Amino acid sequence: MFGDGNYSICNLYQVSNIVSGITKGRKTKDNNLLEVPYMAVSNVKRGFIDWSTIKTILATKAEVEQYRLKSNDVLITEGGDPDKVGRGAVIINPPKNCIHQNHIFRVRLNCNLLTPEYFEEYLQCKSARKYFLKAAKQTTGIASINMKQLRELPVALPPIGEQIRFSIFTHHIDKSKLSTENRRKMIQNVIKYREK
Repeated sequence: MFGDGNYSICNLYQVSNIVSGITKGRKTKDNNLLEVPYMAVSNVKRGFIDWSTIKTILATKAEVEQYRLKSNDVLITEGGDPDKVGRGAVIINPPKNCIHQNHIFRVRLNCNLLTPEYFEEYLQCKSARKYFLKAAKQTTGIASINMKQLRELPVALPPIGEQIRFSIFTHHIDKSKLSTENRRKMIQNVIKYREK
């Protein structure tokens, strides 16, 4: 879909705004705290957000403003098993005032240069995986990257029109998967009903 792959390369910081998240257990003098949902490392999988468990955290209004997630933000994990370091996913329609913990980086892309869908897929390609594994600090089976290393991630930039075509394509594939899954569930329900 992306032709011969001879694209310009930039560093991630040149096409995005990157921030770390809120630290659990931190001390604050502000007693006017809000209980808000937050994304933990367990929510961020490779290519999707796991919504099965959403935890909450107490945060100040300023922290909520600073860390609030928006649709099309890309969340990237700081560390874990070596094969999981730098895994990422686009978040769509996050809960109101949803923020993220400090072991997750929020990447807000310049969508005129880089689409979230393309970047999410790019994080899974060999060159990105190789970069994270080489850059990561590793101790006893655990690997982690820091903000500087993520900012320096080399990103290939296909023409934006090609990225948009890819985004539309993946949207249709996702709809097709959902339709297939709904049909599978319907067939299972019919079979169960007939077996009664």
